[in-house]
Amino acid sequence: MLWASGALNVITGVLLLLQLGNDELVQRFGGSGPLIVFAVAIAILGAVTLIVAGGLFGGSYGARVVATAFQSLSIVAAVILSVTTPWLLWLAVISILLSVTALVLLYLPRSNTFFRS
Repeated sequence: MLWASGALNVITGVLLLLQLGNDELVQRFGGSGPLIVFAVAIAILGAVTLIVAGGLFGGSYGARVVATAFQSLSIVAAVILSVTTPWLLWLAVISILLSVTALVLLYLPRSNTFFRS
């Protein structure tokens, strides 16, 4: 789930950057600067999530904490995305579902045992 969530965030960031010519979208973000910052932040969030996902296979507790924080940020970003870009609502919903699923999987009893060992 983290791989998919990270990849989706990177794709979302790129899609937003490709929309810099969309005056309506730029206005919704309050200008091109905030849109660029948001798009780059989402892409970085996704890239770091992809990197951290690899650390989870080794049972790294630190990777689990970072993954939790970044999935929470991903949910917040998806909510902002759904409000500012209704045409990407489907992408935001998928992102939220992936993030919530990843968070649930990270804290199942079996997962707790894996990260303690």
